[in-house]
Amino acid sequence: KEMKNVRVAFYAHEGHTADQVRRGEAKTLMGFNEIKCHIIFDVKMDFTRKARFVAGGHLTDAPACMTYSSVVSRDSVRLAFMIAALNDLKVSATDVGNAYLNAECREKVWFQAGLECGAEDEGKVMVITRALYGLKSSGAAWRAMFSDFIIKTLGFASTIVDQDVYRRKSFYQDTNGTSIPYYELLLVYVDDVLLISKNPDEVMDQIGKTFRLKEGYGKPTTYLGAETYQHVAEDGSTRWVLGSGKYVKNIGEQVKEMLEQDGRSFKVPNSEKKQDNVGPLHPDYKPELDTSDLLDADLHARYQQIIGMLRWAVELGRIDIQIDV
Repeated sequence: KEMKNVRVAFYAHEGHTADQVRRGEAKTLMGFNEIKCHIIFDVKMDFTRKARFVAGGHLTDAPACMTYSSVVSRDSVRLAFMIAALNDLKVSATDVGNAYLNAECREKVWFQAGLECGAEDEGKVMVITRALYGLKSSGAAWRAMFSDFIIKTLGFASTIVDQDVYRRKSFYQDTNGTSIPYYELLLVYVDDVLLISKNPDEVMDQIGKTFRLKEGYGKPTTYLGAETYQHVAEDGSTRWVLGSGKYVKNIGEQVKEMLEQDGRSFKVPNSEKKQDNVGPLHPDYKPELDTSDLLDADLHARYQQIIGMLRWAVELGRIDIQIDV
């Protein structure tokens, strides 16, 4: 499925073998760099599994002006949900499928096809023409291309405080038929789009005509890893909620599995009963006195993973704790 979607990103160069291109015998490919490509398998923030064909971007030397790409801040997302609740606006979200591949490749690169490209193309020279995932410039190429679409086609303007929050002046009819002005908001985090509007379907349909939307569009159930839902208060008013409950539950199970692999328990130790194999750390552990060896590569990666989980859980949920910390 991934190779079918990504096939638009490159074409087979006919007339020269990979060795001939390496020797500089293909004049049309002079100045092109050879890179490697591979398939990765990953688990996303919401714990869904995903395969991705990526380029070895570390083999290129793209300048910073070609690689920087901004994303909407989580503060802007929280403010947008609050604005939606205060002004009785609808919230709609969508995810652009294989987003990067919509943009042109900014680098001159090629790779030698492997079996994953199909038996008929195996061994051929493949010239990359789209912003393939993994290239240093791809994120910036997609961001520039999509921003241009939002501004020129949809008629939104980028805001000063957060350039990945776009707004557009619009109107809606109240119960008396009076035309009321307001601002629609469109927020972008790479390929995740969030729209605040009285009539979001119109804009989403426009986006869907140009780009492939993974699962259509509608009320968000998650955004940036947070559970997203509407809560109805006792007075009948509604507000949007961003929660970390589902994420915390999932990472709890993940850490439990880690500890069990080490022969340890997930249970919190009783202060009166000190046990060696209970809890993440021994009750008597004093980090300031620790003179043990530095972590090896595997445990180093695990430490980074756990700290990353903790940071994300705090940022999604307890914003008050985050600020204090």
